[in-house]
Amino acid sequence: MLIRPNIEEYGKPFEPYINRVPDGNLIDILKSNGQKTVAYFKSLPASDWQKRYAPDKWNVKEVLGHMIDNEMNMLYRIFRITRGFEDSLPFFEREKAVQHFDYDSIPVEQLIEYFRDTRQLMITTSDQVKDENWLNQGRLGDYVFSARALAYVSAGHELHHLHELKTKYFTS
Repeated sequence: MLIRPNIEEYGKPFEPYINRVPDGNLIDILKSNGQKTVAYFKSLPASDWQKRYAPDKWNVKEVLGHMIDNEMNMLYRIFRITRGFEDSLPFFEREKAVQHFDYDSIPVEQLIEYFRDTRQLMITTSDQVKDENWLNQGRLGDYVFSARALAYVSAGHELHHLHELKTKYFTS
């Protein structure tokens, strides 16, 4: 039952991420978008990886690192919720995560491989979830989410950051 979630399955602030995800089989979308994301990052010249669109914003390596962090975080939440854990999990502190992990020290090729491996784990895990367990719910801060909503948020989050890179970092 990995179909687009209803608004009752997630918090309103997450709707823009879910709306970015095209219609279709989410597993296929995760595979296709993952391949496109890897190809996009591989196409960037070395000179672009330190680029920021504003002084207080992440550089491109940090954006990719944040995408990896978010994918792992969402995967953990999906893992817990689909297995029946209902306890509330705190929000993910993205700034703290990026600040405390030195993405700049990781070679670009390894960082891209890290994203690809994390995405593959999301796909493999998602592919094994029983249909009825996608409707299991858990708490994230003040919001109740279904597992499938979190899968869609994760997919939309990737698309959001690719859009940001293409429109704010590399506008030409």
